[in-house]
Amino acid sequence: MTWPADTSGKALSALRCEPEDEPAYLWTGEFADPVLEDNYLRASWDEIHSRLGVVLIAVYVFTSWMVFDFIALGFSWSSFALSAGRLVALGAILLALKFFRTPDDRRSFMFCAILTQALVAIISPLSLMLGEVDFAAALLSIVVILFAFYIGVPTRLTANLALSSALCIGFVAVTPSLGEVSALTMLEVCVLFAVVNAIGVEMVRAANRLRRNGFTTLLRQQELYDELKREVGVRQEAEQAVRATEESFQSIFYAAPLPISLIDPATFRVMQANMAALQLFDVEDEDVTGLDVRQLFQENDLPARLDRLVLKGRAGSPVELGMKRMDGEPIHVLVSAATVHFQGRRAVLLGLQDVTARRREAEALRDARDQATAASRSKSEFLANMSHELRTPLNAIIGFSEALERELFGPVGNPRYREYAEDIHNSGVHLLSLINDILDLSKIEAGHFKLHEDETDLDHVVESAVRIVRHRAQQANIDLACSLPDPPLVVVADERALKQVLINLVSNAVKFSPDGGEISISGELASEHLRISVTDRGCGISEEDIPRALTPFTQLDGSLSRQHEGTGLGLPLAKHLTELHGGVLTIESELGQGTTVHIELPLSRVVNRDKPKGVVAY
Repeated sequence: MTWPADTSGKALSALRCEPEDEPAYLWTGEFADPVLEDNYLRASWDEIHSRLGVVLIAVYVFTSWMVFDFIALGFSWSSFALSAGRLVALGAILLALKFFRTPDDRRSFMFCAILTQALVAIISPLSLMLGEVDFAAALLSIVVILFAFYIGVPTRLTANLALSSALCIGFVAVTPSLGEVSALTMLEVCVLFAVVNAIGVEMVRAANRLRRNGFTTLLRQQELYDELKREVGVRQEAEQAVRATEESFQSIFYAAPLPISLIDPATFRVMQANMAALQLFDVEDEDVTGLDVRQLFQENDLPARLDRLVLKGRAGSPVELGMKRMDGEPIHVLVSAATVHFQGRRAVLLGLQDVTARRREAEALRDARDQATAASRSKSEFLANMSHELRTPLNAIIGFSEALERELFGPVGNPRYREYAEDIHNSGVHLLSLINDILDLSKIEAGHFKLHEDETDLDHVVESAVRIVRHRAQQANIDLACSLPDPPLVVVADERALKQVLINLVSNAVKFSPDGGEISISGELASEHLRISVTDRGCGISEEDIPRALTPFTQLDGSLSRQHEGTGLGLPLAKHLTELHGGVLTIESELGQGTTVHIELPLSRVVNRDKPKGVVAY
C-alpha cells in the first residue's frame, strides 16, 4: 500500500484527533472520519483498481451471454435491448479501467462501476425470464452474481447492498415465469437471498475493517519512523552544535575585544582569561590562572554581588564596581555575569568593561552643569534685583516728566521744555517696559512666575492689545485688521499675560512691516486647540534663524547699525507665557514674504466650545 507524499501527513493528523487508541468506524467497516477515509482510498487506489480489473473477466462472460439471448429470443427487440445493455455494462467498466486511473478520478471510476452493477442487476433477471431458463439454474446464476458483487466489485457497501437487494427482488419478481414454484419454495428462496446478502455484508465489513486496520497500522509505523528519524536528526544536530559551540567559544573568547574571564564560583579563582582581560588586570598569561579576583575588586561583598548578577541573568543590567589593577591603579568597570559549563565544570563568565574615562567625563560634565546652573541662577537673581532697583527711580522720572509735559502745576514757559519732558517721559516708559520684560523673563526662568487665571473675553483681550499698539501702527501708516470667531469666545487665562503676548507679537509685526503695510490678527477654533495668528507682510525670517529669534537677548540684525530697535525679549517672553498656559508658539516665515506667528492654546481653556457661526472683523 502506497500513498502520495502529502497523504500520510493528513491521515496522521486525523488519527491524532481520535480520542481513543483505535479510530471510529461506521457500520460498513469504513472510517467515520471522512478525511481518514479519503486518505485510505487514495492510499489503496491500486488495489481498488486491480479488483475491478478482476471483475472485468466476469463482465466479459456476462456480455458474451447475449449469444444465448439470441438463441433463445432470435432477432427481436428484446434480444436487441438485452444485448445493448450488456454492451453498455462492458463499456462502462472498460471506461473506468482505461481512463479513470488516478485517485482524483475516484468519483467517475465509482460511477462507472455502479452503472455496471446496476445494468447487471437489471438485465440478469430479465434475461432469465425472457429466455425461460430453468428455475434451479437461474437461482444458481443469481447467487453467483451476488457473491461476485460482494467479493469483487470495489464499490461502497451501501451501494453494493442496495444493488444486490434490487437483484434479489428482481429475481423474485420474475420467478413465476420460470415455472411452477410453490409458496414454500418462494419463501426458501427469499431466506436464501437474505442469508447470502447477510454473508456478503459481513464479509465486506470484515474485509473493510481488516484493510483499514492495516492502513492505520502502517500509518502509525510511519509516524514512529518519522519521529525516530526526527529525534535522531535532532540529536545529531545537537551534537554537532555542541562541538561547533565549544570550538567557537574558544575562538570568540580569546578574540573578544572586551575583557572576559571564567571564574570558579567556589574559590573565585580565574580559570581562563582572554587577552583584553589580561591587559585590564595588568597581569601576564602564565600568572592569571589561579588568581583570586577578590583581591582585584574593591568590594567586601563581591560573592553576594556576583550571585545577584547571575540570578538576574539577561534581565539584569551590568553593575559598576570599583577595581584595582595589579599595579595599584584604581579603575571602574561594568561587570556582567552568567553561569556556564566549562570543561565539565560549573563556572561564572565575567564580562568587564572599563568605564573609568567615561566616569571621569560624567563627573566633569556634572561639575560643569552645576556651575552653569549656579551662573544662570545668579544671572536671574541679578536681573531681578537690578530690575527692582531701576524701576523705583524710573517711576519717579516718568511721573515727574508726565507732570511737566501736561503742565499740571502751571506753564513751564519755553515750549521746548515740554518737548524735552515728553522725550524724557517716552524714554522712561520704554525703559520701564524693557525692565518689566526682563523681570518677567527672570521670574519665568526661576519658576516664580504665577498665572492669575480667570474667564475672560478673547475679543476684549485682542482689542486691548490692538488699542495699545494702534498709535505706533498709525505713525507707520500700517493698518491693523482683526478677524475673530462669532459669537465671541470666552477663555480661561491670565488676561495680563495673554495681552502681553499679543502686544509683543503685534509690536514686532509693526516694527518689521513696511510703510503702508497691513497686519492681521485672526482666531479660529480647531478640533484640538484655539489658534490665534498674527500675520505681517514684512521682511520675514529665514528658517535657520527662527530658533535664534526665540532666544532671549538675541537680535537677528546684530550690527551696531541695525535698522530696528529692540532687546530681543518680545518673542522669547511671548513663547514662555504661551507655554505657561499649556500652549505652543510657532513661527512660519519666508524671507521677503512676511511672517505668521501662531499661538495654539489647549481646547480645554475655551469655555464656550460650540462651533462658531461666523467671523467678526474690525
